[in-house]
Amino acid sequence: MNSQLPEGIKEFLAVVEAHSFTKAAEQLNISRARMSQIISRLEKNLGVQLLHRSTRSLSLSPAGETFYQLSRQGMNQLEYAISSAQNAHSSIGGQIRVNSVGGLFGEAILAPILIDFMNKNPKIEIDLSFSSTREDLIESQYDLVIRMGALSNSNLIGRKLTSYKNYLVASPAYIETMPTLVSPKDLLDHSLINGSVKRWSFSHINGEEKYELPVHGKLKCTNGHVVKKATLEGTGISRQPAYYVENEIRSHHLIELLPDWRLPNSDVTLLYPQSRNISLRVKALVQYLMSAFTI
Repeated sequence: MNSQLPEGIKEFLAVVEAHSFTKAAEQLNISRARMSQIISRLEKNLGVQLLHRSTRSLSLSPAGETFYQLSRQGMNQLEYAISSAQNAHSSIGGQIRVNSVGGLFGEAILAPILIDFMNKNPKIEIDLSFSSTREDLIESQYDLVIRMGALSNSNLIGRKLTSYKNYLVASPAYIETMPTLVSPKDLLDHSLINGSVKRWSFSHINGEEKYELPVHGKLKCTNGHVVKKATLEGTGISRQPAYYVENEIRSHHLIELLPDWRLPNSDVTLLYPQSRNISLRVKALVQYLMSAFTI
């Protein structure tokens, strides 16, 4: 049995998480050509193709998806083990300022993890904000920011925490009276409820058809609790992440609509500036969060 770890895992993870050879190379301070060589050598050593490459896209092969998930989980555990060893003789302490997407994610998923981290590190203080302000967020106030959805700021380091499936849902009461719904374009005849996402992008499971719907909601509210309540009460159709509605779908209080059409998943990303010298306490929290979420 060969127990030696293959070289290139760190670079492979960087490419997958940056969705780009160029961006990953910049993050690791190597050339794009060097990055490509490392990934090619990794694939050769493993005897399997990990990435599908073209001039316009980059995607994981089935083997690559499995290798990524297991490698990321292993790396998270290794990083946390290193942090624990480094902190064994010097308890970390001080304030960490965190800004996060709020709602059910912030309240029921993130907050318990942060509280657990504080309980394990009694000298840590956390200032947690659920404000939605984005401009100069990290540079002006916060050590870490957690965001959901597409991100474009190249001055930030982004580490994916997890990803949630999105559902198109309505209540049984609404479905009884609603017009026929066969494809996403039929949604134009329906009452819609939307939050911060103003365009709903659909792709058919056949992989060929796509449809993008500009949403003009009968109710517009960025609070997920309100959107869910209005949907349950039959006000209209909403797009909701899994952690809001999976229980209601299982109990048939909400019905998944257009199951042959997929909405993009919502990625949850941990952000911090590239230029900042991160303190030991912030590094420890980053590693703890990465370990707490299963990608």
